[in-house]
Parts: sequence; structure tokens; C-alpha cells
Amino acid sequence: MNFNYELEPTGDYAFIDMKSFYASCELVARGRHPLKDLLVVMSHADNTSGLILASSPMAKKLLGITNVTRAWQLPKAAENPAVDKLIIVPPRMRYYISENLKIQSIIRNYAADEDIMWYSIDEGVVDLTHSLNYFVPENHSRAKKLDMVAQMIQKDILRQTGIYSTVGLSNSNPLLAKLALDNESKRTKTMRALWNYQDVAEKVWKISELDDFWGIGNRMKNNFCEMGIQTIYDLAHASPARLKNKFGIIGLQLYHHANGIDRTKLQEQYIPKSKNLGNSQILPRDYRGAEMALVIREMAEQVAIRLRRNSAKTGTVSLAIGYSKNEPTKGFSRQIKITPTDNTNELTAHLLFLFKKFYTGELIRNIGVTYSDLRYTADIQLNLFEDVEEQIKHEHLDQVMDLIRAKYGFVSIIRASSKLEHGRSLTRSNLVGGHDGGAGGLDGL
Repeated sequence: MNFNYELEPTGDYAFIDMKSFYASCELVARGRHPLKDLLVVMSHADNTSGLILASSPMAKKLLGITNVTRAWQLPKAAENPAVDKLIIVPPRMRYYISENLKIQSIIRNYAADEDIMWYSIDEGVVDLTHSLNYFVPENHSRAKKLDMVAQMIQKDILRQTGIYSTVGLSNSNPLLAKLALDNESKRTKTMRALWNYQDVAEKVWKISELDDFWGIGNRMKNNFCEMGIQTIYDLAHASPARLKNKFGIIGLQLYHHANGIDRTKLQEQYIPKSKNLGNSQILPRDYRGAEMALVIREMAEQVAIRLRRNSAKTGTVSLAIGYSKNEPTKGFSRQIKITPTDNTNELTAHLLFLFKKFYTGELIRNIGVTYSDLRYTADIQLNLFEDVEEQIKHEHLDQVMDLIRAKYGFVSIIRASSKLEHGRSLTRSNLVGGHDGGAGGLDGL
């Protein structure tokens, strides 16, 4: 299939990424240079089992580490003297969020809210189509205007937060801006790069690895290789009918992306047909089966609160249990269809049923709870086999507890059992995004 790019929609897009965001935040907070100094953000930074969550560029370069390196894998000073200059800090998610909000405020100076889409805490895309002429002279080309505005954004972010940013640009579509970001701008002196429709053959098709392409992971790469598709060029020239037959709509989407085609409009919000609510956690140590009932009850309650907050009831309850790395099997994931409910006790009972039925005695390291098949209604679904008054009483009790927690925090009301050594509610109440929220300042430095 030959695409006529002249018929494709065009716009002016900037895909912005904060360079090593978490590590940069920590270095700037300490008055250090985010690109020149060595720092890692590490979970459990006070022990040897810590996992590196983020690294400064210089730490990666001089120590050869990645964001999945363990503390014990760091080189010794005798092997690499640069490790003596390494700063190791715990994550402070609340602080990173506050810095992100500053950056979002900066971006809003250049585009309307509906023209901005954040993909993560450190990366987002901005549609500047309607605002370029407000900031630069009209006698420049669209490409020059876009580059000038992107430079202004970079300078504003650096001046106000001390954080460097890289920007992928396109006068064509958001996909090409993202590909420019991932494959060129991070290596340029200006930390900016521009990709347009006319660059597809020379740039998009020459991306060296399939899984370097946005939307293609290792599993999809292997699937493509089994079909004889080894490169992005191969994908762009494959049979779209064959790709659709094998992968459905995703296959067609990746085929179009390989040809530089993306008709996304940032202003059109995607509304999913269905939604799941869930939570998962990696336990701080290997847990035995007898300790899991409390953890399951705590998680059942936490996700049930979110159900009620969304005026939803769940018709399917799922439990995923992951075993310790030393166990011969990985774990299990099971679900059960139920009468739609948002009642904490009922949901806990269903989850405990799944655990007791499928657990076979192994050590446990992670757990996930998901409520799906959601029904959005505030009506009470009564069970005719149980006492009606009791059901109404429990419904009202859940609602009162939700109101108290909404005002005073989740741990304002907890079960006494949550204070046991293997309880997780008190510890997790300080987590943000699965990590320690930390203090807003430099406490503990």
C-alpha cells in the first residue's frame, strides 16, 4: 500500500521528556548538576536488597548501571573509583509530583489544557498548532517556529526547576514527534529533533531494532520475527491483511505507524468501554500462607473504597499471587463471577475463597487484587439468601467509614490486626505510586 502523505492530517507537535526525572529532581534539590553528578534513587536504600529506580545520566555512564540494578550489584570502589562519588537516596514520590506540577504549569503557558496530554509523570505531548504564531514571528517556516517554541519551553523548565528536557518535534503528527524523541533528540546537542512525513523512509524505516519502535515490546518483536518481519522496513511493507488476521486492529495500527501514519487528535479523549479497579504490591519479604489473610483483607478493603467512590459494583473478583523467586512455580491468577457488590466483607470473602482453593503452600512475594465487570449504580443489590437488615447495615457502615477516611485519611480507621508485624496498611499509607512518598524537603539527607 502506498500512502499519499499530502492527504494525511498535519499539526505541530512537541513530545517532551524530562531527562532522568527522579534523579534530576534529587540532584537539583541538593544543589548538584543533574547531568554531571552521580546519583541513584533506590528503594530500600538502607540495605543491600535495594532496587535502583532511577539513575542520573553520569551514574549510568560511569558505573554501567540500569534501572533494574540491585544494590549488591553496584561496583566496588576498588573496581570503579567513581562509585565513591555516588549519592544513594530513597524515592520521594510526593516531591516528584510537586515538581511535575511546576512543569505542567510551564507547559500551560504555551498551549490550552485540551492540547496537552501527559503520558507519565515525566513525559507528555503538546499540540502547538494553534499557538506557534503567538510566540514567534510569522515570517519563519513552521519547522523553525516549532523549534524556537520548543527551545523556549526547554529554557523555561530549566530556569524554573533546574531540570533538562529533551523534545521530539513534528510538523506532521504526534507519532513522528515521539519517534524523534526516542531515536534522535536524546543524542543531539540541543536535545531536540524534528521528524516529518518526508523523513519516514530515511528515519522511521531505518530504526535498527523492532522493539526500539513505540508500541513494540519483546513479545510482539518475537511474533513479528516468526512471520519473517525483522525490521521496521519489513513491517511497513508487510501485508496489512495478514497483520490484521494475526494481531487484529493492533497489527493494522503498527503497520500504519511503521509508515509514519498517526491520525490521533489529542483533543478527543478516549473513553474505555470497560474499566477495572485494582491494586498490587510487592511484599517486603517472603510471606507464609497464614500471614496472607490479613494482607488480602486490607487490599480488598482498599480497592472496595475506590469502587464506592466511583459509584460502582463489581461482578468479577480476581486474585493474583506471585511466589518467591526460590519457589519452583511462579504463582497463580484466578477469578470468580459474583453477584455485583461493593461490600468490603463480601469481597474479602470471595478473595479468601480463591486463595484457599488455589494456594498450595509456597512462600509468597507479591499479590494483586482486581475488580472488573463494573456496574455503575448506587442501588443496593440485595442477596435474598442473607438477612436484609444486616446487608443494609453493612452498606451504611462502609459508607460512614469511607466518609471518615476521606476526611482524615485511610489509617484514621484500621483494624487492630493491621498493627501486626505482617500488616501492610500502615506502611502503605505513606506510599505514592507504589513507593515511599517521602518528605517535601530534604529531610534525612
